[in-house]
Amino acid sequence: MKQLRFLLLAGFTSLVLMSCQTMQGIRDDLYSLDVPTSLDSSPDNLTYQGRCPSVELVEELRAYNEFTDDTDPGDYNLVSRANIAKINTSCGYDTRSVTVDLKIAFEGTLGPRGRNSASDKPYFSYPFFVAIASPGGNILAKEIFAAPMTYKPGQNRQTYYENMRQIIPVDTHEHGAGYKILLGFQLSPEQLAYNRKKIRARQAAELFEGDNGQKIKTIKIQEDTAPINNNGAPINLTNHY
Repeated sequence: MKQLRFLLLAGFTSLVLMSCQTMQGIRDDLYSLDVPTSLDSSPDNLTYQGRCPSVELVEELRAYNEFTDDTDPGDYNLVSRANIAKINTSCGYDTRSVTVDLKIAFEGTLGPRGRNSASDKPYFSYPFFVAIASPGGNILAKEIFAAPMTYKPGQNRQTYYENMRQIIPVDTHEHGAGYKILLGFQLSPEQLAYNRKKIRARQAAELFEGDNGQKIKTIKIQEDTAPINNNGAPINLTNHY
């Protein structure tokens, strides 16, 4: 089980990270990362509410797509893709901290460009991050991990489960509810742009659905560099993800 723990001591933040796999360093630019104010909080992604910290999956960072040519991201050029399919959480308090346990389900799909021959066993390591945000919206810790998947001959789908534990020091139980745990894939600018385009297309199709249940076949999708949440509203999300 991976564990991410941060301690607030003497007015500054000290971070201790422990992992059963390879760890990477804290990103130096975390202080400038803005936290989205409205994220995906469907039952599949947020299973424990109340006094516990919320667990939120950043919708635009939910999918990881790899193509042979980023300028032509068609399914025929797909190497593989992964999605964060579900997050189950539980939490508990002691006198000085709240502990949040997460079980994350990743679903992988091998594309037509994922193998050179039928006997190949392609291996992929999909990078994802876990970040902790304070009640004031500041990122206190962020760490990048990996979801490994191997596709055996004849196997084009794979599921990987990751168990993680987050320990957050709190003064009171009520204080713990203000923290957020954010999850998503670590994407390149091209991958993020692809996800945004897909989300806009889906939301535009839903927006222009007619009263008779028939969708308008020709719709115009406005190009917009600002990210959007599930309700179609812009959120302030920088490329530090």
